[in-house]
Amino acid sequence: MNMPSDDERRRLLRTEGILAGLLRYGALGAAGWLVVGMAWGFWGDGPPSAGRAPAFSDRCLATGIVLLIALPVLRVALMAIVFTMEKDYRFAAISGTVLTIIAVGFLLGAL
Repeated sequence: MNMPSDDERRRLLRTEGILAGLLRYGALGAAGWLVVGMAWGFWGDGPPSAGRAPAFSDRCLATGIVLLIALPVLRVALMAIVFTMEKDYRFAAISGTVLTIIAVGFLLGAL
């Protein structure tokens, strides 16, 4: 069994660090938006009423949810970029195919 070289090991650790940072800080950012939205809704906007425009708290909550949904998509996109830079075209094509499937799903869901 071939052991990876030190350069390959460093590159793998750097890639894993970037992915972990994206997911960690992305989840923290989304959670922050959700907390702000809940706190603002509890103390700032008052009770919801029918027929009113979306309040600031509603927009904060929506932003947090969109960020949570977007994180896995961003991870796949980042992996496609990393695989392309490393000239691993098979996995880059797989990542691109997954991104295409996700995009088609979003477009069909928007109809």
